Amino acid sequence: MIEVKVEKRLKDFKLKVSFSSRAPITAFFAPSGSGKSLTLQTIAGLIKPDKGRVEVNGKPFFDSERGIDLPPQKRKVGYLFQDYALFPHMTVFENVAYGARSRDKVYELLKTLKIEKLKDKYPSQISGGQKQRVALARALATEPEILLLDEPFSALDRSLKEELYGEIREVQEKFKVPVVLVTHDHEELFELAGWIVILEEGRSVQEGRPQELFFNPSSLKTAKLLGHRSFIEATVVEVGKSSLVKLPSGKLLRCRKGEFRPGDRVFVSILPNSLSLSLTDEVNRVKMVVRRVKKGMEIDKIFALFEGKEVELHLPSSLSPNFLFQEGRESTFYLSVEHLPLIRR
Repeated sequence: MIEVKVEKRLKDFKLKVSFSSRAPITAFFAPSGSGKSLTLQTIAGLIKPDKGRVEVNGKPFFDSERGIDLPPQKRKVGYLFQDYALFPHMTVFENVAYGARSRDKVYELLKTLKIEKLKDKYPSQISGGQKQRVALARALATEPEILLLDEPFSALDRSLKEELYGEIREVQEKFKVPVVLVTHDHEELFELAGWIVILEEGRSVQEGRPQELFFNPSSLKTAKLLGHRSFIEATVVEVGKSSLVKLPSGKLLRCRKGEFRPGDRVFVSILPNSLSLSLTDEVNRVKMVVRRVKKGMEIDKIFALFEGKEVELHLPSSLSPNFLFQEGRESTFYLSVEHLPLIRR
């Protein structure tokens, strides 16, 4: 379990982060300059907070009230930097062995991360993905109590990232070490994290499980950060198993249930995947004017006019009927209630 509640004032920035996670992998998600890496550094002991507390699996790393501030070497933190920070004059084996308690541990990690054949090579002789594995092995060789990953996949291509996602999960499960990941990549976020902490200008503004957070963003800004794209203003009319809202045109739309009351002013998020492919789901039958269509190998993106706003809808290419591709045509769409979350205005 990881518990963090820290404050730190810097020259032009104030960090105020609070979260608690029991998930195997926790992710900090935010745009650049929001304090993600700074928060990692307070956990690692590289930056001392002005006040607060940092605790990992019941062990206090920092507690301003109790006068506890463990130095970095006593926190047993594995830290994986964006640039890997491998020692160029050492072989792969020597890099991983640096700080390791035993040679057996080094061989185990080389095998787990599939880099045993590289053990005699130098960092300049291996690829970016291989360097990533070496850096991860070195971070784990010290048998850390927590593993911190600072945007570790940002320089890698998509296929290599997907391969490494599986290895991160495998490593976490095998060594039972809690992981904190810094990212601004949506795929990374939902592929790896069991708990998400949203940061905004140095503050933690929302935390929760990925699905819960995605469907219940606390603000329009957070919704956009999480990948929501199309919004319609509305007013809540009725709340039950779902929420009934009134649109600017006066039409009614049934949406996902949330913590709202009749009269609340909200945004309806029209998610790209809100098109229902089964009429057995609870759906809304709406008419929209198709403005343009971008055909893809797997997904077609349909841009349509709804309540005076352009919305983006996705449909598997194999299921896209040709008549939808006629620009300017009014077509009927079925929108899933469960994929129409509400956001408070």
